[in-house]
Amino acid sequence: MKTKRQKTRIPKVLSLLEIEKLMSIPSIKSKTGIRNKSIIGTLAYAGLRVGELINLRVKDIDLKEGWLHIKGGKTGDRDIPISPTLEPYLMAWSNIKPKHSRYFFSTHKGKKVFSAYIRTMIKRYAVKSGLGDWIHPHTLRHSFATSMLARNDINIDNLKNLLGHSHLSSTEVYLHTLPQDLHKKIRGKKDIEEKQKDLNNLYEQFLTTQKDLAGQVKKIINSALRE
Repeated sequence: MKTKRQKTRIPKVLSLLEIEKLMSIPSIKSKTGIRNKSIIGTLAYAGLRVGELINLRVKDIDLKEGWLHIKGGKTGDRDIPISPTLEPYLMAWSNIKPKHSRYFFSTHKGKKVFSAYIRTMIKRYAVKSGLGDWIHPHTLRHSFATSMLARNDINIDNLKNLLGHSHLSSTEVYLHTLPQDLHKKIRGKKDIEEKQKDLNNLYEQFLTTQKDLAGQVKKIINSALRE
């Protein structure tokens, strides 16, 4: 008896421009806005699970050396380099966050931020930005994974470690090419130039064919007139 093959669902992701658009919504005029920018940035530029993010302690953020230390994650401990894009957001929140809280991302009273709040917050900002109501925290993790694989210096094993996956099969779902990237590759500048050359050659062949055809018709007419 044949087993039914399960279809692999390719995660929906955001482009870097769409992530920037989402992050532009929280206002820097409020502490909450600065914190929320930092939260979105950590999900999008470090690929954390939302559960890992809310459990980050102040001691887990090493801004001096540029590391995020994930303790007791889904698959154990791991260290993630802080990207230059993410660093300013973490520094901004670190300077104004409640100093008495042991949690890095906390409420104004120093309490842990709930995952439900983060899901609602991201969806609200996504709708406000015009990106739609389908975006959730894991969308940002998917986006991080896809953008990492688009780099020439990150391979599937590197990504497995960054995401904290136990099995490589979990990471291999990201071995896909976004349709718009594929479109750019197939219809790139070089391909367009080749297409133009082919069209020019085809046009020259057409003109030659028409000349030959015109010559044949002329011979037929002259032959008919002589008769």
